[in-house]
Amino acid sequence: MANKTSIYNNYFKKQNDLNDEKLHIWLDYTVFSWRWWLGVFMIGCLTVIWLKFRKKESTDRLLYTGFFVAILASFLDMIGDFLGLWDYRYEVFPLTHNYFPWDIFLLPISIMITLQIKPNMNLFIKGIIYAGVSSFIGLPLLTWLDIYKPIKWEYIYSFPILVIIYLAAHYISLRNQFEKV
Repeated sequence: MANKTSIYNNYFKKQNDLNDEKLHIWLDYTVFSWRWWLGVFMIGCLTVIWLKFRKKESTDRLLYTGFFVAILASFLDMIGDFLGLWDYRYEVFPLTHNYFPWDIFLLPISIMITLQIKPNMNLFIKGIIYAGVSSFIGLPLLTWLDIYKPIKWEYIYSFPILVIIYLAAHYISLRNQFEKV
């Protein structure tokens, strides 16, 4: 038992040291850099765009869907980061291992807006278009900006995942079986 305890204690110390190093790198090289400001700007702009263009009567339903997308995208990003499939630089918040503007704002808000555009259009076509734009324009743009670094990952791998996320979000957005409190 003592051996297992010392292994976990040793791991915790290494992890703590790496977190301290990450914080110092963030403070010295990231915060207030133009890429950091770009992330902050994305958060602000996307929030304003969503507030302005959402269907007001659908706000609760869309937020429910957006939270689902944000949680799922963040979870998948944590898995990818943990497995060393990709890396993010210039995080807006140093406490996470995902790119906050992408997972918490861009993906959910773009899906919420896409759900409102041509709502009677074939959902599979919309999902394919959404995933195509995100996978083959959004991710390469983040790579070009040196924010996202695919290590053992290709953009094409993101495509089916984003189609599934869009389809799941579409399904969730149609739920109306909430009990009145």
